[in-house]
Amino acid sequence: MISSMTSFFFKEYETDFGNLIVEIKTLNSRYFELQLKLSEDLKIIEPKIRNQILTNISRGKTDFKLFLKPIESDFDIKKIDFTHIKSLIRTSEKVSSLIKHPQPIDPLELMRLSGSKKNKYEIKKLEKIILEHTKNALNELIVDRKREGSKIRKTIIDKLNQIEKLVLKVNKILPKAIKSHQNKINDKFKAALINIDEDRLKQEFLFFIQKGDVQEELDRLGAHISELKRLLNNSEPVGKKIDFLMQEFNREANTLGSKSISKDISQISIDLKVLIDQIREQIQNIE
Repeated sequence: MISSMTSFFFKEYETDFGNLIVEIKTLNSRYFELQLKLSEDLKIIEPKIRNQILTNISRGKTDFKLFLKPIESDFDIKKIDFTHIKSLIRTSEKVSSLIKHPQPIDPLELMRLSGSKKNKYEIKKLEKIILEHTKNALNELIVDRKREGSKIRKTIIDKLNQIEKLVLKVNKILPKAIKSHQNKINDKFKAALINIDEDRLKQEFLFFIQKGDVQEELDRLGAHISELKRLLNNSEPVGKKIDFLMQEFNREANTLGSKSISKDISQISIDLKVLIDQIREQIQNIE
C-alpha cells in the first residue's frame, strides 16, 4: 500500500524518569531529509533513534524531536555522593579561574547533580523505555501515512480509469476518423476538378495514414496504465517511479495531439493531459 509523505505525531509519555515528549512531522520532499533534535541527556541513543527512523521512512523531510522533562522529585538526598561533589567543586573552581566574572557555585545544584546521578542499570532501563516509545510513535505515524496514502491512491485510480476510457474512445473513433478523412480527400479532388488516378489517391491516403498513425502511442498508453496499476498495489515506496512514469504518460498524450486527425482526438489529447497533470499533483505527496 502506498504511503503519504505528510503526517504529524505528538505525544507525551509518563515514565519513571520523567515526561518523554515525542514530536514527529513529515513533509513532501524529493529526497530523504532528517532533522533530529534530542535532549542533551538523550544524545547517547541518537544513533539508535536515527536507525529506527531510517527503517520506517525512506523519503520526505522528517523533523523528529525527542525531549525528556525530568521529574522534580527525582532528586534524592540519599543518593548524594560527597566525594563526587568535592570533585565537581574543584573542577568548577578551575573553570571559574579562567572567567573574569564567574557566577558563584550553587550548592543546591551541586547536590542535585550528585543526587540525581543514574547508574548504568538505570541508563539502560531509560534507553529501553525511550526506544519502545519512539518505536510505537513511528508505527502510529506510518499507519497515518498509509491511511492518507490510501486516499491518494483512490483519487489516482479514479483519474486513471478516466484515462483508460479516453484511450479506448480513441481506439473506437480512429477508424471512423480515417474513413472520414479519406472521403474529404476524394471530395477535395472532385471539387478542384482534378482527374486523379487510383494509385495517386492511394499514395496520398497512405501518406496521411502514416503521418496520423497513433496506434503506437495508444499501445504505450495502455502499457503505462497497466504499469501504474501495478505500482499502486506495491507495498514498497514507489513515488519516484510513478513520477517518472507520468512523464512518459505526458509524452504520449502530447504526441497523440500532434498527430491528431480529428477535432475529437485533439480534445481527447487535451483531456488526457489535464488528467495526467492532476495525477502528477497527487503523486508529489507519495513516498
